[in-house]
Amino acid sequence: MNDSLPIQEDKKLAERLTLPCEIDEETGLIEFWSGKTTLSKDGNTKSGSGKIIFEFAPKPKVLFEFESDEEPEASQIFESLFNNEKFGEYELSCGQPVGPMTVNVTNTNNMKSFSGHLGEHVEPDPPINSIKYLVINGPNLFGNRIDGSDSVYKGRTETKVDGLEIIIDQIEDKNKTCRSPFVFSHIIEVSFEKVSSRPEIDLIGSILHKTLSFMCGHWVGLVGPWASSDADKLNRVFPRVTKSSMNRSGFSWYYEMVMGTFEELFHSIFRAHNEPKKYEVLTTGIGWYIEAELGAGLIEGSIVLQQAALESLAWFEVVEQRKLCSVNGFKALPASDKIRLLLSLYSIPSDVPTKCSELIAYAREFNLDDLICVLVDVRNALVHGMPKKVEKLLSRNNGSNERIDLWYQVNGILSQAILATSGYQGKIICRGLDVDLIQSAIKDVPWKKKVSEDC
Repeated sequence: MNDSLPIQEDKKLAERLTLPCEIDEETGLIEFWSGKTTLSKDGNTKSGSGKIIFEFAPKPKVLFEFESDEEPEASQIFESLFNNEKFGEYELSCGQPVGPMTVNVTNTNNMKSFSGHLGEHVEPDPPINSIKYLVINGPNLFGNRIDGSDSVYKGRTETKVDGLEIIIDQIEDKNKTCRSPFVFSHIIEVSFEKVSSRPEIDLIGSILHKTLSFMCGHWVGLVGPWASSDADKLNRVFPRVTKSSMNRSGFSWYYEMVMGTFEELFHSIFRAHNEPKKYEVLTTGIGWYIEAELGAGLIEGSIVLQQAALESLAWFEVVEQRKLCSVNGFKALPASDKIRLLLSLYSIPSDVPTKCSELIAYAREFNLDDLICVLVDVRNALVHGMPKKVEKLLSRNNGSNERIDLWYQVNGILSQAILATSGYQGKIICRGLDVDLIQSAIKDVPWKKKVSEDC
């Protein structure tokens, strides 16, 4: 992977991708569709006006709204028409390019107006040659300049894999002091060598979501997609949004000045889909890594997630993939040995970092060999809930700082284990190094040389 500055060739710069829809500049609201429509259930139909919208507040979501043409005094007739069932699944007849969809009613107003969440399209999808997504709170990508950009961070990232061509254009420099917790950061266009189907589109969206979220250490939202035919004609809109996290400070294993990270990671996760067990363990590991990074269940809950993720990866690598241990043999191993065996396969260090003085003191006090032993000791005290162990853990003078350091360092190990399992061979931020500048913590993954030797 090349981590040098991109070389700008003396040629006309490519034009920036166009937005797939109109966006309200102040609110970020998107109207996927609006117009006259019908709401149907159990063979009964009512006419009215409807719309499907995306909104940021209080969190990114897509919803529908429907207002009946009936006058207020006719609400009892309307209620009778739908057998007094206000909530549940209906069908909303939308015009193209959305088309009819199932909807889940969650709110009503005297059976006059309905709102709720979107379900699935009722009709089969047309042939699709390309799709576009809007990205919420995506990572800065060190890309090539395009027309109208004056910065590599307003540039373009491109990659091709197995009949796909992916282009990511950053909409604008992400303002780190922006008060809005959610902003549109990128446009993604995926072009298919062959006409694509709905399952393939869902898979691409899922892998893009995993890749970008794992790079950031928080959930990066994807809105859409907007799908087009080979004539570049919009012929289907999928009004939906993935799980999204607020803008946050801090950093993960990914460093934005290193070129090629997205490309290599996407390739690794995309190709892992051909190995169902590997794809499943990566999906689980990435999900638990992100939730731990976000502090799910506070620091203590995140520590429990970290160990579960590491043991899951260890099972896959040691038992499923390499056949180094039988099922019963693996089960008989202490948790620390399971995880340590996984890390040894990829030369991932497990020593307590020298800068973590409080963790070092904890390990010495309880005769623990490394960071993994500390993790298992703390996790066992939290999970098993024995009064003496819990008191020992929570009553320590520096207990909170110890657990924060443990959480932070173990998530660095977990990210490396996920990357190693995926086959990633690039650069990472090493959390355990005691350096003044973040650039000094950028290193090749520890298994890179070992893999080369094995080959």
